[in-house]
Amino acid sequence: MLTDAWVPPHSVVSALVPGSRGERWRERYHPELAATPVTAFTGSLMRHEVGWRVRRLEGWRLFEARNAWFQRQAAAAIERTPGQARTVVVAHSYSALEIFRRARARGWTLVLGQIDPGARHFQIVAEAAQRALEYGSPPAAPSAEYLANWREECALADRIAVNSEWSRSCLEAEGIAAEKLVLVPLAYEPPAAAAEVHHYPAAFSSERPLRLLFVGQAGVAKGLNVILEALALIGEIPFELAIVGERNAEVPRRFLEHPRVRWQGAVSRGAVMRFYQDADVLLFPSLSDGFGMVQVEAQGWRLPIIASRSCGAVVRDGVNGLLLPEVTATAIAGAIRQAARDPRQLERWSRASAAAPQSGVQALGERLVELVTGPAS
Repeated sequence: MLTDAWVPPHSVVSALVPGSRGERWRERYHPELAATPVTAFTGSLMRHEVGWRVRRLEGWRLFEARNAWFQRQAAAAIERTPGQARTVVVAHSYSALEIFRRARARGWTLVLGQIDPGARHFQIVAEAAQRALEYGSPPAAPSAEYLANWREECALADRIAVNSEWSRSCLEAEGIAAEKLVLVPLAYEPPAAAAEVHHYPAAFSSERPLRLLFVGQAGVAKGLNVILEALALIGEIPFELAIVGERNAEVPRRFLEHPRVRWQGAVSRGAVMRFYQDADVLLFPSLSDGFGMVQVEAQGWRLPIIASRSCGAVVRDGVNGLLLPEVTATAIAGAIRQAARDPRQLERWSRASAAAPQSGVQALGERLVELVTGPAS
């Protein structure tokens, strides 16, 4: 495994970086891979992060700098890696090109893990931002070179693993060869503590309001503006909304000061799990997502979900949550009212989440192997 950062327990990084930032670094490790050969570039990454901060890189300039740095590191490591003709390289979109070029020269098989719906995704995000200028100017778009490199990655790849039918449809619309595309849902194995079904009151009240949760980049692309605008449409339902994640929009003051909205900001992965545990419903009205990992995390914690249709198919409408017919304030408000009317229905949805099969790491590994060997007999 080649990865950007790997921080085993008792490493220098664990000792030197305190607090929440150190916790994020320490989460870049998994004990089940303790015996796996791992090549990481942790020290180089930390030095470059300082340099990028000094240069005040942000947004797409920072993303592209990180991807270019990783490709250089990983491509050089590929050159030093012994391999046979049957070697398979799995790399992720937007940071795979140099890796694929080196691996292709050695005759290796290339699998691209597509992390989002591709160029169509960026168009959807830009159009949504243009319709919501109250939340700030449209975000900077990726460079033409960024998207051209992605298209070359797709051309080089023997197989492209997409995480949802939504991603598949968006890539096909961009002219990516349909025969290369294979659906591979993301894996998630919930902690044992998540096994309990949520318990709901007989009715929600000011003392026990409906606890809504949003997790992710708090901006227009994830539907945050539509959620906030829905709050005025849900009537007298007692609720509180926790927003967990970095804010990347200019949120109007009326929402920043809303008495029932708690802005939690970015937190560690461990802290996010506590919010899933405490919530009643996850709101996930993303305008476009390769999958939406927060959905399976919430499902793992037996949390019903109100979701859009432009993401991974985790929600079964009326079984473990609700699918929005469209991402509008009216649709979200209607879904919240439906959820709040009958807490027993929410508990049934929670139980359905408990009964739903999880796509685990073992299944993911088997699916990836099938991409190049075919299904086991």
